[in-house]
Amino acid sequence: MDYIELIAIIILVVAIVFLIYYYIQTANGGNIDFKEVLKFSPKSKEDTSSVHLDDELKEKVSVGDKIKYTFKDIDKSYANTTDAFSRRLDSFLDERSEELIENWSLVTTDDLSTLEERCASACDSIDALEKRFSEYSNTTDSKIEDLDKRLKAIEEENEALEEAEKE
Repeated sequence: MDYIELIAIIILVVAIVFLIYYYIQTANGGNIDFKEVLKFSPKSKEDTSSVHLDDELKEKVSVGDKIKYTFKDIDKSYANTTDAFSRRLDSFLDERSEELIENWSLVTTDDLSTLEERCASACDSIDALEKRFSEYSNTTDSKIEDLDKRLKAIEEENEALEEAEKE
């Protein structure tokens, strides 16, 4: 086994122990009784080992005392400040909403509804204009065809008159 694998295993073991510690702490309402946990560990018959365990127990308890906040405590304490912050932010936005809309060129729902109405009327106008244009182009095409026929008739009469004058 390489050193890197050994270090990875040690880190995983430490992480598992840390998670178990916090699970036990939250399951017992934040109170961990190390004496009760250590009851299940094998004890030696020597008194020095019990003194050694008491020193370790005091050291572990002092580390536990240093950690004052659990996740439950953090959630409760921040919930109140978050609510207060949200209320304050809402009141600020209510007071300055018109100014913010103007400065940042924001669009309101009223603006959106008027723009949607204008878009719908513009689409209707475009449809009407396309219909009128197609009618106009059909009428114009028929008039151009009529003018072409009349022009051809005049040209034929003109050619017939020129031939008659030559004879």
